[in-house]
Amino acid sequence: MTTTQKPETGEKTQKEIEMLATVFAQQFVRKDNKFFDVDYLGSALSRTDVEQMILNRISEEYPDVTMSTPLLKGLYGKLIQAQHSDRSRSIQVWNGHSVCLPGRTDRLVSERGAVATNVWVQPAYRDLKINSLDADVIDEFLSYVFQTEAEHDLFVNWLAYCLQNESEKPSWAPFFYSASKGTGKSTLCRLMTELFGEHNTAVQNNVDKLTQQFNATLLRSKLVICEETHLQQGSSKGNTIKTYITDPFILVEQKGKEQVRARNVTCFAFTSNFLPDWMEPGERRYAVFDVDHDGCAGGPDADAFAELVGRVHAFLDDPSNVARFYNALMSRELPTTFNAKSLNITDQATPIMKRLQETSRQTNLDQLEEYLNAEKLVVVPQETVATYVREELNGNGNQTRHLMNELRWIKSTVKWGGRDYARSIWARPGYIVDGGKIFGTGHDGTPIADYLDTTRMHGEIEVIQ
Repeated sequence: MTTTQKPETGEKTQKEIEMLATVFAQQFVRKDNKFFDVDYLGSALSRTDVEQMILNRISEEYPDVTMSTPLLKGLYGKLIQAQHSDRSRSIQVWNGHSVCLPGRTDRLVSERGAVATNVWVQPAYRDLKINSLDADVIDEFLSYVFQTEAEHDLFVNWLAYCLQNESEKPSWAPFFYSASKGTGKSTLCRLMTELFGEHNTAVQNNVDKLTQQFNATLLRSKLVICEETHLQQGSSKGNTIKTYITDPFILVEQKGKEQVRARNVTCFAFTSNFLPDWMEPGERRYAVFDVDHDGCAGGPDADAFAELVGRVHAFLDDPSNVARFYNALMSRELPTTFNAKSLNITDQATPIMKRLQETSRQTNLDQLEEYLNAEKLVVVPQETVATYVREELNGNGNQTRHLMNELRWIKSTVKWGGRDYARSIWARPGYIVDGGKIFGTGHDGTPIADYLDTTRMHGEIEVIQ
């Protein structure tokens, strides 16, 4: 029946008004006499717009409801016009904030008389109520992509943790690297996207948008995938990404609005065809996986791998299959050795992580040795070495001891320069310090303070006494 037909009245119409008001009160908010669709908060709507959208949605989504003048008039009045205390059946005032609350199906969160919008949306496959498990083709794919069983398990455990604890976040992220193309990185990304839900996932090239000023939309996603990631060692962008991966609270900013402190529940994943040699030694925020294999584009097993990838995509095309794989992950028992909050790089480092660690460590070691030799230093204060490692090598000050030990320098705690307290100082192999003096070739009894007074760092910076 259309709105031009004889209207229906009575108990049935009133029940339909109450039901529809409950539905649409979750779909719109109001602010400054304007209305907003909770899924498209960037575009303001007029009251006429909202009424037409509601009419269209009733027609499309509730075909059993007979639209009539009393029904629409009663619905619009209850939702928009009337002032009443039934918050579940009226369009509420939006305070301008949006939050990501995984696991909560309500789209609005009450905050002191107004509401914030919950941007997380439950993926549709979870409404299918499927109880069976199926991970066979996905497991076959993952076993092909990852080079070792330990790497396979590390990623699957991370994925299972993120879904089992969806309102939380891990403190490290998977980083998929392959020099070759066609190794399945995009399929891995689709797999994660399907599980978390397209509405809850943001996929972008590189990290530029993520690290720019107005990044609220990305940081309120449950999953952020950065493809073709490439950073410079020690870059500000890299440091920003580290903060996003680990910190439970971050500042987010929208254009035209002040920064707000928000709870950070975002999970991150990265891909690249470039070796991430920009990572610092001892980096614990990324689990790097080398997913190169013979099934890559142009490889000897390319056809077989392409067929496997095709089966994976066909599997993911069916939401019921996604539900079965989700169930398998939700029932997965995580080992006690797995920790989503701290990556154990001693026991869980992948082969490529060990390679990157050795390469980065050796580079820093060589640079530090060149500096010490170029400055012709035979003793150097601990604070000076730590500053050089931190500022020039973009390393961690805690690396100082390991690097200097590998260069076989000897650490002592002595007094010098008229200070009444002892300070740490490193001596080159073949030299010792004792009683505030240096002993060794050309320095048999040279006072430390006299030596340091004539030693300079970086040409202009005097060594700390």
